[in-house]
Amino acid sequence: MNVSKPLPLAGAHNVRDLGGYPTEDGKTTKYKAFLRGDSLHGLTKEDEEYLDGYGVRLVIDVRGNNEAFLHPDHIDKKRIKRLHVPLLDHIQSEAMLGKLPDDMGGMYIGLVENSKDGLKEIFANMAGEEGVTLYHCTAGKDRTGIITMLVLKLAGVADDAVLADYAVSETYMKDMFEKQRRMVEKAGVNVPDYVFRSKPEYMQKLMEHIAGKYGAAEGYLEAIGFSGGEIGRLKGKIV
Repeated sequence: MNVSKPLPLAGAHNVRDLGGYPTEDGKTTKYKAFLRGDSLHGLTKEDEEYLDGYGVRLVIDVRGNNEAFLHPDHIDKKRIKRLHVPLLDHIQSEAMLGKLPDDMGGMYIGLVENSKDGLKEIFANMAGEEGVTLYHCTAGKDRTGIITMLVLKLAGVADDAVLADYAVSETYMKDMFEKQRRMVEKAGVNVPDYVFRSKPEYMQKLMEHIAGKYGAAEGYLEAIGFSGGEIGRLKGKIV
């Protein structure tokens, strides 16, 4: 299965377009609507110009306050708006020093249940932005993966494609994860292997939770306060 590939940026490794995925009703998700990404603190001037030329007009940073403070986004704030909506994953947002979740799927479920106000703000801004929206966390895997799953399922993308899009982050971020693993081990912190993985079953667990409790991504969006018209605008951005 073809999955989205990272944009040619020197200072980020997992910034990808959500376009090009077939939907179950025979359509295809739109390019240059939404980009998912990892941290933007290493962007070069050329990277900034590339993203501006790509049409990015809004960056939504979902990292925790400490993550964002230590590694601020390098974007041209004269041309690109920045919105900070912290989603706490209790892993990266606590520098891997807090109590780690028992598994990634459970963490994902906890986040969608405990961060409904933040997710509503994120999706409302995504739906209302005329240009390209780039939303990102630190690795572009977990918090960003949750947002991406909900958007792609709202668009009607099949489960296997959604899971493939999630799983490939492990490949694209392999070198960065190894570097991060060595850093935390040097600091004397024992981090479980699953923290650095994006196995499909992790996201599958969340998708089954959404289907069982809310019926579909649309049902979840309704539960966090979206009207039918707002859901339609968000869906219209991507498909």
